[in-house]
Amino acid sequence: MKQQNRRLGAFEKTFWLLDLIDSKDFALAGEIEGRKAISEWESALEKVQRRHPNLSVRITSDASAGTVLEHVESTPIPLRVVDVPDDYRWEAEVEKELAIRFDTSKSPLIRAVLVQKPQHTVLILVGHHAIADGTSINYLFRDILNAITGIDLPLMQPQKSNDETLGFAEYDGVGDPSDLHLKADDNKTFAPKIASLRLSPSLTKSIIDKSRQEKTTVHAAICAAVLIASRKMRADWTDKKIELISPICSRRALGLDDNYGLNITTHPVHFEGEQHLPFWDIARLAKAGLAGTDTAEHVQNYIGFFRDLTFKTPDLREVVEILKQAFNQEIMVTNLGRVKYDTDFGALRLNALYGPMVRSGKGKEQTVGVITSNGSLCLTNTSDTPIDGLLQAMEKLLSDACEATS
Repeated sequence: MKQQNRRLGAFEKTFWLLDLIDSKDFALAGEIEGRKAISEWESALEKVQRRHPNLSVRITSDASAGTVLEHVESTPIPLRVVDVPDDYRWEAEVEKELAIRFDTSKSPLIRAVLVQKPQHTVLILVGHHAIADGTSINYLFRDILNAITGIDLPLMQPQKSNDETLGFAEYDGVGDPSDLHLKADDNKTFAPKIASLRLSPSLTKSIIDKSRQEKTTVHAAICAAVLIASRKMRADWTDKKIELISPICSRRALGLDDNYGLNITTHPVHFEGEQHLPFWDIARLAKAGLAGTDTAEHVQNYIGFFRDLTFKTPDLREVVEILKQAFNQEIMVTNLGRVKYDTDFGALRLNALYGPMVRSGKGKEQTVGVITSNGSLCLTNTSDTPIDGLLQAMEKLLSDACEATS
């Protein structure tokens, strides 16, 4: 096993600090056709933990050493097993998991839940955002399912921070995090609610084709759908200026592999006075608002901003107060795109992948997770105060928009 021992990068440290304010755990869930013995799942988790160095770390911090990822030996990934009937809502298990915070001073910063139905399995993976993103767990599903079929998993090198990849010097600033006294928030309880919806392959294809025809993207169409639906269904959002955040994967921009790590930026688009516009005009606004965010230059500027904030601000209390005002959006659409690997794994098949499911702000926000697997868009909504029926309203808007003539 390779060992990960280094200081946190700027955005990793940002998520660690955010977690002191509010939970920054997230989850993906995979619906799997078939079952395997619990011992086989445990063995597969052991193999992926050996493959990915970040699966065996904790986060420690003091004024002299800074905030660091530290390798810890012999800390297996926890696996909780639930036997349930076919009609059981796996979302209930994710809700339970997101209500339990990680102790970042203890390894590992990941855990798994196996929901066993008579003929099917739902695997839930929960991670801490300071060391991982949704794409990391997407690839982890592939690695786990490959391991369970007996495929050898080569060991990966410890992932560098984005700062190091971009050529920034290692720096952790000053200030003693132990003096923040924020961990009293450990007693704060969370009760996120999760809904899911899988769109049909035919509607998914129509959305892809129509988005291309309208010179926009599927992501932008989903942003338009959640914006329009939310304004209609939440009275105090009807005329409000809405901030909609999209996480942007930085792996392609930085030439990174599928290692388990945090490799995203986030970008807001603000909507005000757009209510009179047709659906596809709003989608084009959403696309235009994200222009240039998938470039190495954008990542460099983004990481540079958080380096100035988290490394060069002497008083960490000041940093925390700034962060309390940030990431306070009404909507987040976190889209992992299409599952790019084969979903057949011998006796098992990954039928659908859902997420990311995360509390992304102060609890009022609607966080829509999007993954396309096996030709179907799989949607989730995570919120402490969910808009009931939001996903179904989005489905109707998308269906109507695909049928509309330009």
